[in-house]
Amino acid sequence: MEHSNSTNTQEQITEIEIAIIGAGPAGIAAGVALSKLGHAKEMILFDREDRIAMTSRHCNHQGFGLLEFRRPMSGDDYADAQQRQAEKHSVSVKLKHTLTRIEEDLLTFSTPDGEIRYRAKRILFAMGAREMTRPDRLVSGGRSPNIITTGALQRFTYIQERKPFNRAVIIGSELVSFSAIMTARHAGIEIAGIIEEDPKLHSFGILKPLSSSLLKVPVYTDTKLLRIHTEEKEVTGVTILKQGIEETIACDGVIFSGGFIPESALLHKHLADFDTRNYSVPITQYFQTQEKRYFLAGNVIRGALTAFNCYFEGREAGRQIHASLQSDNSPVTVAIEADPAIEWLYPSLLDTSKEPKHLTRIRFARHTQGLLRVLLNDKEVMQQQIHANPYLKITVDWFNRPVKAGDRIEIRYEES
Repeated sequence: MEHSNSTNTQEQITEIEIAIIGAGPAGIAAGVALSKLGHAKEMILFDREDRIAMTSRHCNHQGFGLLEFRRPMSGDDYADAQQRQAEKHSVSVKLKHTLTRIEEDLLTFSTPDGEIRYRAKRILFAMGAREMTRPDRLVSGGRSPNIITTGALQRFTYIQERKPFNRAVIIGSELVSFSAIMTARHAGIEIAGIIEEDPKLHSFGILKPLSSSLLKVPVYTDTKLLRIHTEEKEVTGVTILKQGIEETIACDGVIFSGGFIPESALLHKHLADFDTRNYSVPITQYFQTQEKRYFLAGNVIRGALTAFNCYFEGREAGRQIHASLQSDNSPVTVAIEADPAIEWLYPSLLDTSKEPKHLTRIRFARHTQGLLRVLLNDKEVMQQQIHANPYLKITVDWFNRPVKAGDRIEIRYEES
């Protein structure tokens, strides 16, 4: 139940038990799980958009819901199913609430009605991730409104029903790049090619022949985007470099795809243990930070994984928030030190209260083949051969080894 109090005549703070920031698959699943555990009247789910599950609504093609709802869905149907779940379980949702400040247990939101403040015992951050834009990638050339991300393309196509251009190239080859192809086909946009700087795709290799033969989209691997050409702010083409030879591809649009980074700028500003190397916050296997009141779930942890991954993470995070409220103990953690070659590590803290079957999950930013070695107090306890695609997760085994405060855990990687 919400309670309000005032520290002075100008400031009103609403007291709640649980605040969830972000109404995507992770936030909604957490809210539903917590409602089932009896927290519906003491919890609020906040989102800056005017509808819940807006990211799913941007992706209105098939490929959602099979694991969560036992049937294949479009993005819009998937979002509607999440909304029905939230309504069925009486999850209180406040839309058009943008989190602007975090002060320990105090949250400040910007809303159409002005600034509003809430105090919560537990806070789940589930804000998702965003694609790297052109400035993030330092690509030279002219400026144009027709240089966009996959997310912007989906918003133009499915939300605004606009066709931003007629012929485009896609920069990047993660799974979302192939989602961009499907969105472009829906909008009647020709894709002149997928351009990937690395020798292999940053997704499943089978997608290259499928794209070339079935979708008739050329895939340029081991190819660098040199510059974007514009005339009077209209894109006219791109110049690429492949095997030392420059080539210009005519197009009127450029789609920067993938390269996801967490929507964590606010966490960077307000949380002391933020990792600037990969825009992440250290969490335990129970989605909890070293500060007991904070939890993270979904793609705010480590950039983008699929919606079903976020959904199941959110559901488990909700259960762990419930458990945390029952004991009210701060976690006793051991940091997991990772080799510099490892781009993402989650969890990066080991809660010593239980002995996990798996140590952590890792991701690399490039194709990787070699040996992982895990050391406990400088003694090797596990070896694991890996062959990894970029940004796809690998589970590091552990097998219930006991860990206590003060222990040192290290993951080393040796390329073969």
